[in-house]
Amino acid sequence: MGCWGITAFESDAGLNAVGFIRKNLPQDGNLNLDKMIELLRGDEYYTPDVIDGQSHTGPMALAETLTMILNRDFSKLDYGEKWTVQDNKFRAVTSCIASKQSIEWLREYVSDTLGRAIVNAPHRNNWGGWFKEADWQGWQSHMASLVSSLDTILASTESQIEFIRPDEPTNDIQMEQQMV
Repeated sequence: MGCWGITAFESDAGLNAVGFIRKNLPQDGNLNLDKMIELLRGDEYYTPDVIDGQSHTGPMALAETLTMILNRDFSKLDYGEKWTVQDNKFRAVTSCIASKQSIEWLREYVSDTLGRAIVNAPHRNNWGGWFKEADWQGWQSHMASLVSSLDTILASTESQIEFIRPDEPTNDIQMEQQMV
């Protein structure tokens, strides 16, 4: 099917990356984004060279996922169908940490991908390879928004950033409702 929207969650490549991330969620609920980034970086399918300026990548999917985790919005991350019962669930994540260095890498990758896509746009059909100018413009805005979100996270003075603390109360009822 390819791509049907501007976000990673609206593309086969992005959803494959989310599936890869889900498959590698730790069983103990303690998500270390440094380890997840290391796994993504080790696979050129999920993390292609930024020089290509590909529109949907694993790091983009991870940045979108991180935004959803920060907002405690698991509705697009976990599925409630019977065929997914054995899948790891993002809602089972009880803590989420990352080093500032890893978040900086993620920010640079997303930013560099955007920059290269813009540079490469004249060499691709239509608008940076998109069929509609509105999608091209929307994708650029979305990527800039992800960079801005990562910049906000990087404004922290801490070298280790906690996105979910183990002692934070969770609202299982709300998360279960999001699964329906």
